[in-house]
Amino acid sequence: MSNWMVGIDTGGTFTDVAALEVTSQTLHVTKVPSTPDDPSRAVLNGLTTLMREFPGITPGEIQFFAHGTTVATNALLEHKGVRAGLLINRGFRAVYELRGGIRPVDSDCVDTFWEKPAPLVRQRHIEEIDGRIAHDGSELEPLNEDGVREAVRRLKGQGISAIAVVYLFSFMNPDHESRTARIIHEEFPDCRVSLSSLILPVIREYQRISTTVVDAYVGPVIENYLRRLSVGLRQLGLTTEQQFIMQSNGGLMRVDMAANYPNQTLLSGPAAGVVFSAQLGMALGEPNVVTFDMGGTSTDIAVLVNGQYQENRDGKISNQDVGTPMIHINTLGAGGGTIAWIGPDGLLKAGPQSAGAMPGPACYGHGGEHPAVTDANLVLGYLEPSALVGGKVKLDAELSRAAIRRKVAEPLNLSLEDAAMGIVKVVNVNMEVDTRLSFAERGLDHRNFALVAFGGAGPVHAARVARNVGIPRVIVPPYPGISCAMGLLQTDVKHFYLRSHPAPLPSLSVETINSLFRELEERALEEARAEGFALDEVELLHQMDLRYPYQGYELAVPCRAPPFSEADKEVVRRAFDQAHLQVYAISAPDEVPEVVNLRLVSVSKVPHLELPDIALGGVSAQAARIGIRRARFEEFADYVDTPVYRRDLLRRGNTIDGPAIIEQLDSTTVLLPRQRAEVVKFGALVITVET
Repeated sequence: MSNWMVGIDTGGTFTDVAALEVTSQTLHVTKVPSTPDDPSRAVLNGLTTLMREFPGITPGEIQFFAHGTTVATNALLEHKGVRAGLLINRGFRAVYELRGGIRPVDSDCVDTFWEKPAPLVRQRHIEEIDGRIAHDGSELEPLNEDGVREAVRRLKGQGISAIAVVYLFSFMNPDHESRTARIIHEEFPDCRVSLSSLILPVIREYQRISTTVVDAYVGPVIENYLRRLSVGLRQLGLTTEQQFIMQSNGGLMRVDMAANYPNQTLLSGPAAGVVFSAQLGMALGEPNVVTFDMGGTSTDIAVLVNGQYQENRDGKISNQDVGTPMIHINTLGAGGGTIAWIGPDGLLKAGPQSAGAMPGPACYGHGGEHPAVTDANLVLGYLEPSALVGGKVKLDAELSRAAIRRKVAEPLNLSLEDAAMGIVKVVNVNMEVDTRLSFAERGLDHRNFALVAFGGAGPVHAARVARNVGIPRVIVPPYPGISCAMGLLQTDVKHFYLRSHPAPLPSLSVETINSLFRELEERALEEARAEGFALDEVELLHQMDLRYPYQGYELAVPCRAPPFSEADKEVVRRAFDQAHLQVYAISAPDEVPEVVNLRLVSVSKVPHLELPDIALGGVSAQAARIGIRRARFEEFADYVDTPVYRRDLLRRGNTIDGPAIIEQLDSTTVLLPRQRAEVVKFGALVITVET
């Protein structure tokens, strides 16, 4: 019996499927259109299509299923979460409304219409509760249980579906929050409850409030989605218990647990692409890479140094502050479905609005009237109308020309070709700016990096973006349009557990440190057992978050597992000084550092996808050349005859000089004049940006 692993990533336009047979390392890939009204249908369609196209795969042979989703992210982006309420200590109802003192930055400073991001919970849905826990975890004032019951009844009458509970210092003592949750379930059994002591048990009140509110806002949406998906998978005959969903931190978690922690899935899809890029870059001897994941609705950019991605603990999703650990990814509204439009200033814009999967770009023929980036690429000759997704999606170039002419060319008094080129230039500039900022914010030199281009639209634009930014090489994976789905098969099950306990390092007793770490370990092992892992398969990594006195933010450093000793404190202190020196180019070894959080990372290993290599060939790629297409490039005044190649016919060692177009099932790679692409290990393309 075969042992198949399947990864399915849902994007705004397409849903991507990758299947790996563990023993033989046989790989199959496919794509299906996404279904924005119910993304679970696209997942089930993708699985059904996979088994139809490759009859050797049956539901009973799928032993591992991993999924990347944008359901939680879209609920925030589109403001389609549930009506949520908030219970908070008396006197603190304005903390969430103040939004951490947020102020306009960058271009927002000159926007006279700038407004603070709208809160997810309105003031009339915030209830103040009597009772107080002190900073050391002791009880200053007992919880007013009658007040909780009255507040819950009022919220229930206002149509609330979920309640966030955030009390002061609950990370030191969760008793008041736990009792409140029991009262809520007594008064309102169908209500979802999000407790800050479980969602983000760390210091910093506003960050904890915002993250817990996000969890409550998207929680029922994720629960309903996962319920539909689970029912559909069972109906298809998928019986494996190893069903996982991608987390924002780059690890997997069981699907049934994801319903309890929806805030951890906010970057589910993009995180898988970063994991894949890290693995591919290291395998190709390019440890420093910047990811360029351009799909149908957005582009995700992440900078990886020495194969390591940056962790962000103060992130923003749709302008909502989230303190859950996540991979640092910059996302902008630039994709194949990004709509071109004329702004109030009379200038051409691109995005952030997207045509999505339905109706999609005008060329899809589903009624879309606005020109999108895909329409411009089609008019410029970069795309073959009958070749998208292996011919499953037919493009109508006449619809693209009509939309661009009506919405862009005529209002701006441009030719059709210049209007199409203008759309591509504008969206490229948007992506170039964010790429430069991703390097600048970390003080890194872009000339020491390679750009990994994936997503269905990534390889179409990557060579131009890299040339304009000054990045010397572009790596196009073997299956760029399926890379996020493949990344789901290259990571492990991973969880973060946090516990705040602010205290100077010397005065924090080793007994307390060991006790807190053991509490975190018990929780980690309990969840590992629930996910079906043997305890000897679980690796536990212990860390401490430290800061110098009066600092506002901390750094994580590794530390010894219990039993932790007095001697280990000095080891941790030296490690923190060194980490601070590396990050900020300065340290203060004479200062006494403070412990802010104890942190535990749980890693459970699962089988990984290993990319297969391809056969060697000569330098010539003529065997893969399938024709010529007229295409237009910035370097030429008119359309030029451009060779077209089939990616699956290329062999390792083949080279192609630009301009050229390389087509495959899941994407198209556009090679510019004065560029050269070489087929290297695993069939990856490495493009030299300037030859």
